[in-house]
Amino acid sequence: MLEAFIEFLDQLYWTGYGVEFEEENPKAFYQQLDKFKKQHIQKR
Repeated sequence: MLEAFIEFLDQLYWTGYGVEFEEENPKAFYQQLDKFKKQHIQKR
């Protein structure tokens, strides 16, 4: 799921954004990852 989230961010912004976001602001990154997981699970 982590890789899917990073790919999603890279498609929204620019290649490498997901990893950069994780490194620069890990707290916000993991909060957004949690929301992404919950939305993805609800769609199933």
